[in-house]
Amino acid sequence: MIDFIRREKIYILLVFFILAVNIFNSKSKEEVKNSHIQKEESLSGMTFNEIGLTEQKVRDYIASKEPKARFFRYGIIVGGFIFILAIFLNMAFIFFGRKPVLAIGANKTFVSWGISDILRVCVVVIFLGYVVAIIESFLFKMFQFDIGLNLRMMLNTFIIDIAVGAAVVYFVAVKHGEKIQALGLRFSSCFRNILSGVTAYVFILPLLLIVLLLSIMVLNFFGYTPPPQPVFDVFMEERRGNVLLLLTLFVSVLGPVVEEVFFRGFMYSAIKKRFGVVAAIFLSASIFSLLHTNIVGFLSIMILGALLAYLYETTGSLVSSITVHIIHNSIIVGFVFFIKELMT
Repeated sequence: MIDFIRREKIYILLVFFILAVNIFNSKSKEEVKNSHIQKEESLSGMTFNEIGLTEQKVRDYIASKEPKARFFRYGIIVGGFIFILAIFLNMAFIFFGRKPVLAIGANKTFVSWGISDILRVCVVVIFLGYVVAIIESFLFKMFQFDIGLNLRMMLNTFIIDIAVGAAVVYFVAVKHGEKIQALGLRFSSCFRNILSGVTAYVFILPLLLIVLLLSIMVLNFFGYTPPPQPVFDVFMEERRGNVLLLLTLFVSVLGPVVEEVFFRGFMYSAIKKRFGVVAAIFLSASIFSLLHTNIVGFLSIMILGALLAYLYETTGSLVSSITVHIIHNSIIVGFVFFIKELMT
């Protein structure tokens, strides 16, 4: 026990700091109350009917001659074609056994880091998150400036993503002396891996939609109201084009890349080393879904996480999983912009 404390004393101190900050924040009841009020008034916490979106309004917008409406109209046509293609891919798999993943390069890399390193990275990142929040609060109060809660949350998430990437690279490259290729950042057969990612996503798309719709129906039956989604609120409330562009790049590109490096390249590899492939796919996908804090989409996100881990295991590269993640997030962002257009 004493040896453990000596060896991990830095991380133990960081944990105590994190606990202390949480205890201090729990005493601020007024802040929690104000946050609760804001969540209730959030757009993402409302139904389509509550924000004034009806089926007729959608039809009228799609049929209009506005340039943006034409873009979304073509997008819906492409989406319909992709869905039909997905049905054919699933039928080919069921009746002919055709696998959707084209690349062959199984991930047989033995990594030197373990589950304890995952915990260390998590502690460091959470600590940095609190430090950033404290510094931000101090600066905003000093200069009497605030960018708004939603945009501030997105900025913090951006900084945390950078911190996650830096922490993972440090543990892999510096502490364990591995090359970054050990994280799956290999670009050989890049085009084939991208094609594998696209094909695999199209293949699993019907299952994701079915599971999501069933989850919504079940939760609605029990009267569950989903909590607000900060990302949705930021996109809906923001009007500055340059900020929206940065948010889009962050959600659609930077976020997926960092998350794949952490969840698949770093976490999945460590869990696989300890428990094997099947357990690693399930555990990493479950944690991936839990950290997205979305009960409505929990099962569909877990299925997506399992696909991402399977792609990494099958291809030996993060290119396929990054491709899927970027496509998935881009579709969600496109849907949010579509809702935003309907509300203008």
